[in-house]
Amino acid sequence: MKLTDLQKHSIEALKHLQAFLRTNSIDAFLVTDHHNVRYLTTFTGSAGTCLVFKDQSFFLTDFRYKTQARDEVVNSDIIVFKGNLFDFIKRRFFKSSRKAKMAVEDSLSIKDFDEIAQKLSNLKIEKTSRVIEKLAAVKSNVEVDLITQAGKTSEQALNKLFEKSIVGKTEKELAATIEYNQKLFGASKESFDTIVASGIRGAMPHGIASDKLVEKNELVTFDFGAFYKGYASDITRTFRTGKKIDSVLINVFKIVLDAQRRAIEKGKAGVAAREVDRAARDYITRKGYGKFFGHGTGHGIGLRIHELPRISQNSDDILVEGNVITIEPGIYLPGIGGVRIEDDFLVTSDGLRSLTDFPKDIDYYLKAR
Repeated sequence: MKLTDLQKHSIEALKHLQAFLRTNSIDAFLVTDHHNVRYLTTFTGSAGTCLVFKDQSFFLTDFRYKTQARDEVVNSDIIVFKGNLFDFIKRRFFKSSRKAKMAVEDSLSIKDFDEIAQKLSNLKIEKTSRVIEKLAAVKSNVEVDLITQAGKTSEQALNKLFEKSIVGKTEKELAATIEYNQKLFGASKESFDTIVASGIRGAMPHGIASDKLVEKNELVTFDFGAFYKGYASDITRTFRTGKKIDSVLINVFKIVLDAQRRAIEKGKAGVAAREVDRAARDYITRKGYGKFFGHGTGHGIGLRIHELPRISQNSDDILVEGNVITIEPGIYLPGIGGVRIEDDFLVTSDGLRSLTDFPKDIDYYLKAR
């Protein structure tokens, strides 16, 4: 069986987790979060659990995914079980009264944690803090390629949208068309609910597409993304639909674009994420709009649309080579409108390498017509 590049990556990812177990004297790690399971195994189904030991790993699923698991999971022994998962784990792996230590994710629900503690009372259960998420934050070359391709499906989708006029159409119609177009170009689905915010609705950072008609001579913000083979893109652009735009908004557009540039110039491996945020935030504040920029400057992306590191003023994260992050400053003026510009970047030792390159010219839509 010839392994895919992602399957080869999963073998290395599992080795890193097993190294963590050995370093921290942990006997086993129970992985239940489906994003983490996919990261470790490439399994794309909805019912799968990993039980990882220092020198062996088991993938547990039910009858529905027997064939799929055998096709996708190459680094773990596959076990198809019936009944309660935790009862099965105790019977199969922990019959001994020896006080083994098993780690679980901090995302595990209180209900599941209590059930594990009850059913596996002979174990010492230890909650960990974002162990797999920290591993997943450093992308391999194949992951970077998939995120880049996800971005291309999004960029192609917006270009196709602009082949026709967007004026007179509802925000919902435009959002649905973008999502459809992304699938035409190879995406599996959108990576989050598409935002189309026109006119004064641009003042809402998460202005999910509404029934409002897009009008001439207003700004329209598109925030959208796609999943491609499991990996996400996240892009935001703001364009105008006519030349008669409030001069305040034209100035705000220039400030946001310059703020993004300053954050990009600041970012590289070894830099504190909060310093990248500060580069954009301090500039926007100096221009008098600090109180109108209320969210973080960016975040990691990958199998999730929001991953580590967090690019915010309160973040303790340090950028490392291989992170893939967004840079997305914005200014939002209630009753007037707003601007946000966002791209995806690979963190390198020399700086940030853009994985998205859709034009940022405020007149791009007008020129594309």
